[in-house]
Amino acid sequence: MAQSFPRLCQRCGTAVANNQAFCPNCGTPLSGAVPVNAPNPHYQQGYAPNASPQQGYPQASQGGQQPPAFAQPQKKRRTGCIVGTILLLLLLVLVSTGGYFGWKWYTGSHLAGSVQNVLQTGPQSPITTTPINATVNYASVDVTIINAQQAKSFVNDNSSTAPGTVRINIHAVQSDVNDVGEGSRIDPNYDYPSSFSLILPGGNNVALVGSKDVNGPTHAGSQTTWLDFTVPTTVQVNQLILHIGKDTQEQIDIPLTGHADVSKYQAKQSTLNTRVPFGSMFWTLTTVTVKLSDSATQADKGNDFIILGLSIDNPSSEGNNGYPPDYMRLQCGSTSIVLSNNLIGNASANTTAVKGIVSFKVPQGTSSCSLILLPGHTPGATSQAEIPFQVPA
Repeated sequence: MAQSFPRLCQRCGTAVANNQAFCPNCGTPLSGAVPVNAPNPHYQQGYAPNASPQQGYPQASQGGQQPPAFAQPQKKRRTGCIVGTILLLLLLVLVSTGGYFGWKWYTGSHLAGSVQNVLQTGPQSPITTTPINATVNYASVDVTIINAQQAKSFVNDNSSTAPGTVRINIHAVQSDVNDVGEGSRIDPNYDYPSSFSLILPGGNNVALVGSKDVNGPTHAGSQTTWLDFTVPTTVQVNQLILHIGKDTQEQIDIPLTGHADVSKYQAKQSTLNTRVPFGSMFWTLTTVTVKLSDSATQADKGNDFIILGLSIDNPSSEGNNGYPPDYMRLQCGSTSIVLSNNLIGNASANTTAVKGIVSFKVPQGTSSCSLILLPGHTPGATSQAEIPFQVPA
């Protein structure tokens, strides 16, 4: 009778009884199982180097556990899992690294604008306001300094940054008190950046860094605007001086104390009503005004403007009082000065109270002058006429 030998699973090498159809260890069908005394290529391949051939094989009665010599197939699977795990980790690293730099690129290129907008429209830092309420005339513009405000920065102006900003709020009205026209036709010839600055304690000059408007108002217009200067917040507003005017001009300094005396910059005027005959007409010098600006022009350094108000009566039948620069002069001591500007209506026949304004640029400190009317340029004027006056101080 043939002997019934236990079998070995071809997959894992576990000893299996003859009456079992599947390996109790790995579940492999046993139709191809190898008898225990037959050569087993899997066993020979996975035989441990320190195993002895006389050791034999464990029987199923020993628990059906896999001998150590048959662990090689599982080692291969574990190695494959380890390699797969490493590759997966590398992939995750690459993805996460790429994602990080991708996010950095996105935030740098797409969110920068949002950050900038936040900086421009963020909450306003605390503001300290100092009332000034001082008015001066510069280049035929009445400039009223309403107040001075101090803050770290202002949300509607990103030109000025730390260590702080001083904002000057002003109301400007373009005008000329001696303009006899229907409305002022004078355009200011200054711009804020070149004409306005601040003087710090110690005398250092701070230039304008931002403004709501670049130029002043024109054509009898008005303007409410602001000018910003970079000033440390440690400097008090009442220590500052608003400096108006270019280096070549007569300049105006306004201490920002709230009670600055600016009277020395104001126009001064006197009334005369001195009447003289000139040819077939009568000329009356009505007012004499001394000021720092005329017709949108600020006086040159060391000079004033003298503006003369005139009234012409022409009872004759002849008209046309000629071209004023041809026959009008201002005599101050030994100096004869020509017209700077004039606006005189035509004294036609049988007219009265024709208004006129003429201006002359004179050295500061001039005390007395005479208006000279030269003959030969107006109807019937064969001799010179002269109207002396005192310059208001």
